[in-house]
Parts: sequence; C-alpha cells; structure tokens
Amino acid sequence: MTGPVVVGPDDHRYAELVRGDNYRFVGRPDHVELVSTPGQVAQALERAVRAGKRVAVRSGGHCGEAFIADPDVRVVIDLSLMADVSFDPEMGAVAIEAGATVGHVYKTLYRNWGVTLPAGVCTAVGAGGHITGGGYGPLSRLHGLVADHLYAVEVVHVDAAGEVRTVVATREPDDPHRDLWWAHTGGGGGNFGIVTRFWMRSPGATGTDPAQLLPRPPASLLIAMVNWSWDQLDLPAFTRLIRNFMAWHVEHSGVGSPYAGLFASLWVRHRSGGDLTMYVQMDATAPDAESRLAEFLAAVDEGVGAEPFVFRNELPWLTGVRYMGQGDSGPVLGARNKSKAAYLRGVHTDEQIAGLHRWFTSEDYFGRESLMMLNGYGGAINAVAPEDTASAQRDSVIKAAYSAAWSDPAEDELHIGWVRGLYEELYAATGGAPVSDDQADGSYINYPDVDLADPERNTSGVPWHQLYYKDNYPALQAVKAAWDPRDVFHHDLSVRLPSSCPAQPARSTRQAPEKAMTYSTEHIPDRYDFESMYTGDAEAPPVQPWDIGRPQPALVAVHEAGLISGDVLDVGCGLGDNAAFLSSKGHRVTAVDVAETAVKEARRRAEAKGVDIEFVVTDATRLTGFDGRFDTVVDSACYHALAEDERKRYLTALHDACRPGARLHLFSFAEELEAPFPGPHRHSAQSLREVVGSVWNVVSVEAATYSSSLGVDDITAMIKAEYPDAEADPAQLDGLVLDELGKATMPVWHVVAERRG
Repeated sequence: MTGPVVVGPDDHRYAELVRGDNYRFVGRPDHVELVSTPGQVAQALERAVRAGKRVAVRSGGHCGEAFIADPDVRVVIDLSLMADVSFDPEMGAVAIEAGATVGHVYKTLYRNWGVTLPAGVCTAVGAGGHITGGGYGPLSRLHGLVADHLYAVEVVHVDAAGEVRTVVATREPDDPHRDLWWAHTGGGGGNFGIVTRFWMRSPGATGTDPAQLLPRPPASLLIAMVNWSWDQLDLPAFTRLIRNFMAWHVEHSGVGSPYAGLFASLWVRHRSGGDLTMYVQMDATAPDAESRLAEFLAAVDEGVGAEPFVFRNELPWLTGVRYMGQGDSGPVLGARNKSKAAYLRGVHTDEQIAGLHRWFTSEDYFGRESLMMLNGYGGAINAVAPEDTASAQRDSVIKAAYSAAWSDPAEDELHIGWVRGLYEELYAATGGAPVSDDQADGSYINYPDVDLADPERNTSGVPWHQLYYKDNYPALQAVKAAWDPRDVFHHDLSVRLPSSCPAQPARSTRQAPEKAMTYSTEHIPDRYDFESMYTGDAEAPPVQPWDIGRPQPALVAVHEAGLISGDVLDVGCGLGDNAAFLSSKGHRVTAVDVAETAVKEARRRAEAKGVDIEFVVTDATRLTGFDGRFDTVVDSACYHALAEDERKRYLTALHDACRPGARLHLFSFAEELEAPFPGPHRHSAQSLREVVGSVWNVVSVEAATYSSSLGVDDITAMIKAEYPDAEADPAQLDGLVLDELGKATMPVWHVVAERRG
C-alpha cells in the first residue's frame, strides 16, 4: 500500500470504524487512519501531535471502557491492517505485528513451526492490547503469561521536545531502553506510545530455529464440558460447587504442580439466561492425563448432590483451541457490556457465595448474558517475581470476571446496576473493591473498570492504580515520564505522570549537561504586579519573556486546526499580538488585561495593523458586563500567573462570560515537563484536569510548546538576577530547545474544555 487509509465522517466505512466490541461507546473522531507500516504510524502520530489533536490507538477493538471510542479523541490510529506474523532472523525471534488477532497468531505459529503462546480463548482480540496487559490463557499454568515470552517491542512515542520517535526496546540487561520493554509486560495499552511490533522468544531459548524458540503446545487435548442445571442447585449445592472449584485451585496451582496441564473455567450464568457450565482442557500427553482429569471433575462435583451433564472428547490442540474459543460476537450482535474483575488467592466465604447465589437467581432481573467466570491460573504464572515484569499479581490462583451484555441502550442502567451491585456486595468488606488480602489481590488491567477510580464506588481508600499495578506503579510512572513526558497517550485508567519525577530531557544529538540545574520556587510570588512589570519597575526583568512580537505559534496551530470559532475573549491579552492575529482571521475579539500600560500598547499595535479589537482593562477573576457573550476563550499563559485562591474564581468568571457550548483553550506551564530555566507557577496535567474540571468539562490536556523572547544570554542574565548564588553557565543550558529564531521554548499543557451547562 502506498499510504494509510483515511476514513472520515462522510465515508460509509466510518460507522464501522468508530465502534469496537462494546457498543456502549461510539467515537466521533475527525478521522480514522488505518495504517500498514511503522512509518505510517509515525507519520499519522506526528500529524496529530502537530495539529494538537488527541490521539488513540486500536488493534482489536476489545477495550471494555471508552478509552478509544472516547468522544474527545480526534484521531484514531487503527492497526488492524498490520497483522503479519513471521520469523525475524536478525532478532532471533518471531515478530508479531500489533494488529494481528490472537486466532491468527495461533494458526500462524502452529502451522508454520508447531509452537504457540499461552494466549487467551477470545480469538478476535488484537495482540496489541492482549500482550501489553500481560495476556492469560489456557496454557498459562504450563507456560506463564504471554508477556513472559516477550523479547522486544517496537514503540512509536513522542519525546519531551514533541518529536515523534520510533524505538526498539529489548529485555537484554544492557539495553538502555529496557525500562520501556518492561512496561509492556503488563502495563497495559494507551500509556507510553504505539506498539507496532512484538518479538517473541521464550526466556532461555537459543538458536535460530523458530520451532525451538516458543512453547510447543500439547499434541492433543482432553476436553470436558460439565453443565449443572439451576433447577438442581439450591443454596447449599451452589455453595458446595463454588467452594469445591476454588479450593481445588488453591491446593493444586503451585509452581510445578502435576496438574499444570489442566485448565478450567467455571461460568455461572444468571438463571434467566442459562445454567452453570465448566469448560476444562487437559494436556492429553501428560502422565495419567485421563485419571487426573477424572479426579478433578470428581473433586468439583463432590457433595453437590446434582446430576450434571458431562461431555468429554479428545481433540487435536488447534481444534481444541477453537472448541473453547470465543468468536467476535460483540460487534455482530451490537452488544453492549460492562465488566469487572478480581484476582483471587483464596476461597470465598459462605456469606459471599450466598450473595452470589442471590444475585444470579434473582427473579426481578432478566440477564441472558450476565455471568461470572472463574478462570483457574497459578502454576508457571507464579514462578515469576512480581517486579520482574509489570504484571504484579504473581501469587493468585483464579482470575474472576463479572459481566453483563445486552443490546438495547434503554437497558444500560439496569444491567450496569446489576454488575455494580453484585461486585460491590461481593467485596463489601473491603470497600467494594478486591483489595489485596488473603482472599483477593486487586484486578486485571485488560478488564478495565473505571468504577475503581470513582471514590463513590470504590470506598476502600486504595487507589485504582494500586489495585491494578500494586508496587510496580511508581516504576511505571518513571517509564511514563521518560517515554511519554507530554502525556500524549492517556485515558481514564492510564499511568499518570509523576508529580515528583520530572520528565527526562528531549533525546537529541546535543550533549546533555554534566550537571543539571535546579531552581527553587520559594521566591515566586503568589501574585504578580504586571503593571509594574510593563512600566519598567526595578524589579521587572529586562526583557518580557512573553513579548515575542507575533502570535504564539501554539495558538496559531489551534486556529489552523479549526478549533477557534465565533466571538473570542482573549484573557490576559498582554501586548495584544494573539488578539490581533485572531481579529485578522475574521473573529470578533475582546481582549482584557489587568495592566493598563499593556492594554495601551496593545491598542496601539492593533491600530497599526488595522484590526478592530475591543480592549478592556479589568481583573479577569471578576469579569463584569460580559455574561453569555463569547464562543471561545483563549488563555495564553494567564492561568499559571494566578494565586491559588484566584483560580476557581477566574474559571467561574470565564464560564459566566460564555455562551452554552463555548470552548476554553488554556495554556499553562507544565510541572512534569522539564525546562532548564526558571519560570512562574507550573501545574501538573492532573491538577489542571481537577481544577479546570471543577468548573468546565475538560476535553483534553495535551502537551504543546510555548515560545519566548529569550535567547541564551537573556536566560543566563535571568538566572543570575533571580539566583545570585547559582552558577549560570550557558553551557548548562544545553538541553534548552530553541525555535527557528534562536529563542527559548517552554513546554506547556494545552487544556481544552467545554462550558458546562
């Protein structure tokens, strides 16, 4: 193919491509780009970054929450055309492109080389999300997680300077990018960049024969399907069945267990939709396979007192995979769903099991596709230390999933309420969440649940990231700071940039300074006297950093992207260059500033350029006479000059000055993004989401670049003036990013928000 396939809203394919497996969420991006090479991925990402558009990536489309189909996402990069599975002799590993489905990977690996990966039973899931989240499957008790076999990963990311880079990270101990490899062994998708390829080779595997580099599956499987009717399962029988299944896994899921070749999944369906079914597979080549399978079936059914239907067979391995596999039924049926999960270490109490029985037999609820799955794991999974990969849960024995699926949007509240009620009652003793204790151990990031980040639903006091990542979260944050310092990739459960861990400097050809410079912020005032600055007070800097004599390039990019409309309020307008630019583009502009001297100069410049702007001297935290006038507000570095007690009042004043549907574009110096010179108050992306979001509906917080009027000599003079004891050596500013005019740039957050109400 010569280029990506770009599908916009007018294309008949658009409706298909803005939906994933979960029809609860429908995206509305400006376009979807179906890419077929890593180069096309990089180009698509660069275009989105340059345009200031929020981007998301999709491989198989099986995300349970609105991470990709988020209405705020403007560009979706779709990897489904990148589905190659081949042997790479240079890497000595099997290369899997991120858009390949699990079913395609199974077939290609097995039919070419007789090997496999311990991946899942949902064959339509994309490799991109499956592997990055860890990846569990029926062979995991024998061979561990899929991520345990990950040798290398190719990632397209955005560095601190806003440049799109492509890097290959391996598990080799001396690889300088090893941290990025580690983060993709369970850190989950949508965090650090776009994975385009995985290279798979089992630890300890050597040689160049692909048939020897990955696990060999059993030649055949013993298959069993056991069905218990609800009509025969009163509470004592149900309790005995659940306890038997869980207790067996507690006893027989140790590393090296002779039952490692046995995998079982117990499906408890709501009574209105079916019965209880257990699917089992056993390595038919294992010693005493027949007797061990029979012993397991007897142990689960012991004392239940019902007569189950039992079907048994022996099938070739790949056929057995398809027997247990789940097809891509969600999109076909237009299914909507809500899922929750938990890692389990121990057996549920009788009280918990009684609660499950009540929820699954309730007569006032009809849930044909509502179920609980208890999947038995442990074994080889638990042979890996929690810190060796990003998959931290390494001593559980069961992974539980609780879900409902339906098709009628009018039933959303009913089914979501049922799943939430069941889950929160089941874990009521620990605040409605599976907090790590003797029985549970958090949740699985590939079954994401935004409720765990909602303090009204998760009342445990344990944050969502501890439930998903445990003690690995700080290390994941460090990887985030190093490889996605501008927070280009984010969603409701993404790894957050650490407020105490500054982003690494841009990777460039310039030599980094031997000694990093740090600057105290104690001298920064709560409030600035801008009038004194403009009148040349002795305390004012010799050069105004924001007076660049032209509109801010970041603002120009926002306008060129078509994101500024109607009547515009330029708040904290300074010397008016942004206002003049917007007026020249046909907008009716009102520009306000607290400094009278600045407004006078701004008015003079506007008259010289022949543009008509309404200038007003006023305090932006107390705007009066502007109620409901504006469609767009532009804040070009005003917010970060405000004192803490002024910020919410300021945001409220802007809100009141706008019409319904108005948008705010706010640029604020970024706390997480390192700049080698001092500056005013800086704010984290998270604090901006919280504070701005308390008044406005935040659409996105994306990194951008703010231009200044300062050359290297100006910055050196500034450092000497503000920090007399600092060694203001210009050589120590080597990490400084200069624009085409030789002036310093500063990383900022660009907040886009919509008027609430």
